[in-house]
Amino acid sequence: MSFERYRLRMSPRWMTLEPADSTLQVRQVLFIDRTSCEVSLRERLEVAALSKATSDEIVYGLVGIANSYIDRYLIVVRKREVAGHVMEQTVYRAAKMEAISVLAPTLSVLPNKTRYSKADKKAEVAAKKALDTVLGLGSCYFSFDFDMTRHLQARSTTSGGTVAPALPSLTRADMRFVWNRHVSTDVVRMGLVDWVLPLVLGYVGVGSAIVAGKSVRLAIMSRRAADRPGRRLTVRGADMQGEVANFVESELLLSHADSAASFVQVRGSMPLLWAQPAALSLKPKPVLKHEPVGGAAAAAEDGTVPVASTTAPSHSTTPAARHFKKLTDTYGSVTAVSLIDATGPEAVLGRELASILSAGVTSGVPPSVRYLAWDFHSECAGMKYDRVGALLASIRRDVEAAGVCRLRAGRLVKSQTGVVRTNCVDSLDRTNVVQCALAATVADEVLRAFGVLPAGGTAMDRAAMGPRGAPSFATVFQTLWADNADEMSRVYAGSPALKTDYTRTGKRSKAGAAKDGLSSARRYVANNFSDGALQDALDVWAGVASARKADARSPTDETAEEKALKPAAKDKALLAALALCLALAPAGAVYGGRWYVRLGLVVALLGAAGGAGFLVLKSGRKFVSRPKLLGTT
Repeated sequence: MSFERYRLRMSPRWMTLEPADSTLQVRQVLFIDRTSCEVSLRERLEVAALSKATSDEIVYGLVGIANSYIDRYLIVVRKREVAGHVMEQTVYRAAKMEAISVLAPTLSVLPNKTRYSKADKKAEVAAKKALDTVLGLGSCYFSFDFDMTRHLQARSTTSGGTVAPALPSLTRADMRFVWNRHVSTDVVRMGLVDWVLPLVLGYVGVGSAIVAGKSVRLAIMSRRAADRPGRRLTVRGADMQGEVANFVESELLLSHADSAASFVQVRGSMPLLWAQPAALSLKPKPVLKHEPVGGAAAAAEDGTVPVASTTAPSHSTTPAARHFKKLTDTYGSVTAVSLIDATGPEAVLGRELASILSAGVTSGVPPSVRYLAWDFHSECAGMKYDRVGALLASIRRDVEAAGVCRLRAGRLVKSQTGVVRTNCVDSLDRTNVVQCALAATVADEVLRAFGVLPAGGTAMDRAAMGPRGAPSFATVFQTLWADNADEMSRVYAGSPALKTDYTRTGKRSKAGAAKDGLSSARRYVANNFSDGALQDALDVWAGVASARKADARSPTDETAEEKALKPAAKDKALLAALALCLALAPAGAVYGGRWYVRLGLVVALLGAAGGAGFLVLKSGRKFVSRPKLLGTT
């Protein structure tokens, strides 16, 4: 198990980390030489002879050691807060994580005997900023009481059918959901696997309510996979191993008296080889891409990715088959629900996936996968989201056949044997609405099985207040799901989720639509102007790319796509003209009384609008933030 507290001591020449207040006698100490950046184990007696530390403090978890441009960083949990109690077991949120520089502050010569130049310092500052951005990207959770990387059924299965799970450890964790698995590598190699605190990037929300006079506790736990990390328009689809972007396992937990239940759903990008590169447009067109051979695919002059032939065998067959094979091996039968548009730019993805799945076992997809396409925007047009009920009715038999995980008196009495996999293009907003609705239906069935609700009863009545005006079960349930949706969206898209007014209240409103407009604007800015650098940071965090100076690419190593996307002189001239036109706009406020000024202002604004439109259509990809490292594609 991980230790709950560590003693961190530092001086200008060394750092040490050791468990604090441990009932186990730990003889060794993690020692870091701040002049050579070497990390090793030292005996306690040896460390006791060191010079006096300049700082001596307590930290609440060892996350790992990250390699940067020329420095290394010891990553620790500085502050923690209780997120809640899940089945009487405490879950913490890492309220503050810090990456502590290993290199001595006064160092002027690097460990390899080269000078610490201004260029090195500038590059290192940028690398540290990127690392800090990743550490603050979303909420990370951990527990010292149970393995948070596994859902209730998996924990019960590995502990002999009881709810007395093994204590958390990297040796037993589901590594798909260990967010810090790469940065923990150096620590694990030294044999300190039990020192590492397994972190889950996702969401944990807990609540309770009175239903029909009986107390019910509920929790939602979402675990984001670390296999294909990325941002909304920089990482889409699957890789050749079948790992998909934005893969999240969400678990609904309900408990009453000595009974408990767990219902698991998953989401993830469509398991195809496809991209949707940012290009300044509001909704870039999704494109299928060839299987990568020998590196990144070559780009055309306008920077577009080659589109797969519609007559040749699909290059996405292998990743799709591998993805669904992993799902069936892990969860059992799979009901794959796609909510993308049946017409328009999104339709190419639906046709591609349908053709692969319709081929059945000849494509390598397991026979226990059922595919259902349901055009959310068309079916729920006019903000009539209650029509999601028709979708739930069409998968009802699958959900009933899969069942839910049930425990009684701490022992497993029933297992969930299948899972619903939901996706839209982002696997965020439409997906959130459907997952919440499905979870609500299952919650009613579980509460009836608990004997809390009568046959045919429902707990999803928001008007049914609890004792003394306490929130109803429906209110607590919907609030947790909406908060979960917001957290999933912030990590992947850079803004709160859309459509959460419906998730929170059960109704779509004009105020909610207006809020969605603001969130969409935030996404647009992040996706076009900052996500490239953040993607590089995520790739370094996940070990997909290296930030080390020794691994830096030469300017001559540019890919064909990078060369094609360099702004040409005419592109820069157009951008300058556009900026000039926009700069003339304030003149109207000062000299608006003169007709020729007003005319000039109109011409300038029309020129700006025309220039902006041309820029988006012809050269949009040249001006967006793009990853510079050859990481996740």
